[in-house]
Amino acid sequence: MGYDTAGTADVDSVVPDEWGGMWFLRDALDCEHVGVTLLELEPGGKGKRHDHDGTDHEEVYLVVAGELTVEVGDETVTLGNGEAVRVDPHTTRQVFNRGDAPLRVVVAGAP
Repeated sequence: MGYDTAGTADVDSVVPDEWGGMWFLRDALDCEHVGVTLLELEPGGKGKRHDHDGTDHEEVYLVVAGELTVEVGDETVTLGNGEAVRVDPHTTRQVFNRGDAPLRVVVAGAP
């Protein structure tokens, strides 16, 4: 078969329900090179501060609904629906939902 399908019902969220949800779909989709994650954050929610130093793993955050704030290094980027940001592997980043509505973001990462 030349394709695979998966959804949030196929994997467990790694974020507690009260903060939203985060579903890593890479394994469920049998991806070899790209990671795909759906992130939902309730107002006031935030992700883990991290980087991918030592790897070639860059990430793209695409806002599907709501407003995303990303602290990228020592800068802050705010994105709305349909907007995206790419972050280098070596740059520290942390995502926040500082808005009043739930946030939904697709995260794609690959070497």
